[in-house]
Amino acid sequence: MVLNWPTDAIILHIPHASTVLPVEVEFLLGQEELAYEVDAMTDHHTDQLFDLPGARRCVFSVSRLVVDPERFIDDSMESVGMGVVYTRTSSGKPLRKISLGLRQRLIDQYYHPHHQQLTTMVRDVLSIHGRCLIIDGHSFPAKPLDYETDHCRPDICIGTDAFHTQPELEAGLLNLFQKYGYAVTINSPFAGTLVPMDFYWKDPRVQSIMVELNRGLYSTPDKLSKLRIHLKQVLINLRNNDIG
Repeated sequence: MVLNWPTDAIILHIPHASTVLPVEVEFLLGQEELAYEVDAMTDHHTDQLFDLPGARRCVFSVSRLVVDPERFIDDSMESVGMGVVYTRTSSGKPLRKISLGLRQRLIDQYYHPHHQQLTTMVRDVLSIHGRCLIIDGHSFPAKPLDYETDHCRPDICIGTDAFHTQPELEAGLLNLFQKYGYAVTINSPFAGTLVPMDFYWKDPRVQSIMVELNRGLYSTPDKLSKLRIHLKQVLINLRNNDIG
């Protein structure tokens, strides 16, 4: 596999950066509790950190507390109230009461349009370049939240998919981050990477890799600036196949 990717063949997918809570979406939490939950569950600044001029961007418009576009419609996280439409907080408290009808309306209003946008982007890239790379951009808190079962806390976690992540892509990204001195793990504490369902385990031309950043790496403005420079250079080098 050749890693040289035309810039516009790369899609930066940012699903959890927004803090927007539409007024029509009701929660059971008080104002302070809700603000805490939004803060805890938001991948802060990932819409700024994942920056590659010329790359396509697909950024979810509302908070994941409304709908989580990174979940399957029937997701295993439903068992803890954190499936595609959350009903529990990160600590297991009731977040909201929701009927099947309201659940479907939220999915139709927010989830499906986002995935259709991403699917259309992928189709456009494939029609032009015959291949596509999705970089799924996330962050995670420096201390595990209550719902997390894997308490590993590296600087950076790389998530992969057995069908959609070529070994060269995984190894190249790992090497680039390690060159900057970051401690990197693969699929821990978070695993996998997003691919639209139209292509999922069907079309190997669609490559995808998840990058999870420890929020402790950018807990101050200076740290944020430094990480942004490093991450941009990693993406440029990955695009250019400069991974040696």
